[in-house]
Amino acid sequence: MKKYIFLCLATLAAISCTDGKQEIKQVPFNEVTITGGFWQQRLETELSTTVPFSLDHCDTAIERFEKAIAYLDGTSEELPQTHRFISSDMYKVMEGAAYSLMLDRNPEVEAKLDYMAEIIGKVQRPDGYLYISHICGNPYPDEMGDKPYSWVVHSHELYNMGHLYEAAAAYYQATGKTNLLDIAIKSAKHINKVFFEGDPNYNDGKPINQAPGHEEIELALCKLYKVTGDRLYLDMAKRFLDIRGITYRPEGEGVMAPEYAQQHAPVTEQREVAGHSVRAGYLYTGMAQVDALTGRGDYTEALNAIWGNLVSTRMHITGGLGAVRAVEGFGAEYELPNKEAYDETCAAVANVFFNEGLFLASGDAKFLDVAELSIFNNALAGINLAGNRFFYVNPLEADGEWEFNHGTAGRAEWFGCACCPPNISRMILQAPGYMYAHSGNAIYLTLYGSSRTSIALDCGKVELNQTSDYPFSGEVSVDVNPEKAGRFSLRLRIPTWANGGSEFIPGGLYTFRNSGAEKVTIKVNGKDAGYELADGFAVIERKWAPGDRVEMSIPMPVRYVAADERIEADRNATAVTVGPLVYCAEECDNAAKIQDLAIDTEGWKDATTSTIADGVLKGIRSVTCPGSQDITMIPYYAWDNRGDGQSMMVWLKNL
Repeated sequence: MKKYIFLCLATLAAISCTDGKQEIKQVPFNEVTITGGFWQQRLETELSTTVPFSLDHCDTAIERFEKAIAYLDGTSEELPQTHRFISSDMYKVMEGAAYSLMLDRNPEVEAKLDYMAEIIGKVQRPDGYLYISHICGNPYPDEMGDKPYSWVVHSHELYNMGHLYEAAAAYYQATGKTNLLDIAIKSAKHINKVFFEGDPNYNDGKPINQAPGHEEIELALCKLYKVTGDRLYLDMAKRFLDIRGITYRPEGEGVMAPEYAQQHAPVTEQREVAGHSVRAGYLYTGMAQVDALTGRGDYTEALNAIWGNLVSTRMHITGGLGAVRAVEGFGAEYELPNKEAYDETCAAVANVFFNEGLFLASGDAKFLDVAELSIFNNALAGINLAGNRFFYVNPLEADGEWEFNHGTAGRAEWFGCACCPPNISRMILQAPGYMYAHSGNAIYLTLYGSSRTSIALDCGKVELNQTSDYPFSGEVSVDVNPEKAGRFSLRLRIPTWANGGSEFIPGGLYTFRNSGAEKVTIKVNGKDAGYELADGFAVIERKWAPGDRVEMSIPMPVRYVAADERIEADRNATAVTVGPLVYCAEECDNAAKIQDLAIDTEGWKDATTSTIADGVLKGIRSVTCPGSQDITMIPYYAWDNRGDGQSMMVWLKNL
C-alpha cells in the first residue's frame, strides 16, 4: 500500500479552510450508529437486498472493463461496448456498497469492490486518464468527441470521474484501504494538469479551461479534499465553478441550450433554477460545499436567490425537482403538473445534498426542512420497501393506465440508464451522516431517529443516545453524557411545519388549511426547558452533566394543505400531511378510482390515524379522511408496493 499523509478517520470531518468563521461540521456516517426505528429497517433492507442486488447489476459494466483490459493487453480483438456513463452507475453502486461495510464488514462485498478497483486501475492510463471509449479508440464522436476532452459538454468524462471520487472517498473511510483512492488521486491530478495547467498530450498542450456539461466532479472534489486534506482538490472544485458560463457557453436548443447545463451565466450571477434538474442540483451542491469549506461566501448571494426561487415557485410538495419531462428539468414558475410530473429520483437526492450543503454553510434549519422533505417523500419513493424495484420518475398522480416510469406502469427492476437506483441506495446508506452536526461548543440535532454518536466539542467529548420513532412520531428523547460536566448548547431542529406555523415548508408554496397546531415542548430531566428559537433550532444552553436527559415532543396532527393559486394543477385541491410526510390515496385502499374521489376540506377535524398491522406496509401510519367516501391514505413514499397499475393521487379534489 502506498504511503500518503492522510488524516485519521476521527478528524475527517474537522477539516476547515474558513477564515475566522466557525465551521459547522457534519458528524460523518461512520461515526453514527443507528440503533432502531425507521432507519434501522431501511439500512437492514439495504444490507440484505439492495446492495447485493445492485452489485449483481454491475456485471455489464464490469465486463466492459474486463474486455477493455483484454483488448489493451492484446489478448482479444473484441472492443468493449461504447458508452458514455455506464461506468458512473457502477461507481455509485460501489459508493453505496462502501457505506454498507461500515454497518457490516461483509467479506464478499469487500472482495468484489477490491476486484472492481483492480480492473479500474488496469484500464486507467499511466497519466491518470480514465474513459474506456477513448482509451480503446471506439468513441461515438457526436456524443464523446473524437479524442479525449474534445466534447466536454456531453461526453460525461468528468461526470464519471466525480462518481469515482465519491466511491473512492467512501471506500477509504469505510475500510482504510487506498486502492480506489490511489486511482482517484491519479485521475484528479491529471485533470488538474490538463484543464488548468496544460498537458502536451491533450488539447495541443493548452489548458482546456472548460466546465463539464454534467456537473458532479465539483462536489466530488470537495469529498476528495475532505478525506485527504489536500487543498488542490478544493481549489479545483472552485475553479470548475468559477469558469462555468464564462470560458464556454453552448449555442442551440434542447440539450445544447446554455440553460440546460447551467452555462448561461457565471454561477455568481445566476438567480433562478434552470435547466436539467439533476445537473442543477449537483452544481448548487458544489457551490454550497465550497462555500462551507472555504468560509468565503463567494456564492452565498447567488445560492440564496436560487434557493428562494426554487422553494417558492418550482418545487413539488414532495420535494421533487424538475417537473418538465421534455428537458428532465425546470419549466416556468409554478409549472408543477401532477400526472405528467417528471421529478427524477436523482433530482430528489440532489435536492438533499444541496440543502445539506446550504445548512453547513449557514447554520439555518430551513435548509434542513427542505432536505428532510425530499428524503422522506420524493427520494424514498424511488425505491420499494423490499429494496429491489425502483422509480426513475415520480409523478404525484397515476391513473393506472399511463406508462409513466420509462415504459412501465409501476416500478422497474433496473434501467438502461441506471443512475437512480444506486443514487437512492447511497443516500439511504448515508442517512446516519445527516443526523448530527457540531460547531465550537454547539451540537445540532438535524435529523431525528434512534441513534448514538460521540462528538468532540471544544469543551470535551459528548456522547449522545437518541431514541425516536420519527417520522411516525414526534417524540424524541436524548441522553446527554459529556465526559465531564461542562457548558455547551444543544440545538434541536424545529421543523417549519411544527410550532403553529402556517407553512408546510419554507417558501410559501404550500400552506395549511388548518393552522394552529400545538407548540413543541422540551424538557430537561423532567422539567420544562426554557429555550430560545434561533435559525429554526430550539437552543438549550446550560451546564450539562452525565446522565442528563432531553425529551422533546413535536405534535403531529393530520394537516390539510393548499397550494399557491398560481399552481394550476393544484387549484381546488387538497394535500394531506402528517409531520414531514406527504400522503397519497391509492386505489387498493379505497375500492375506487382515486380520480373520482373528493375530500372534505373541513374534515381534518375528523381525520383519524392508525398503524397498519400486517402486510408489506406493516408499521406504517395511515390516515382516513372524510369526503365523498372515507378516504384512506398512506405515505407517498410507500405507494406502488402492492401491485402496479393502480390509480394514485396526492392532490385530492375538494368536495
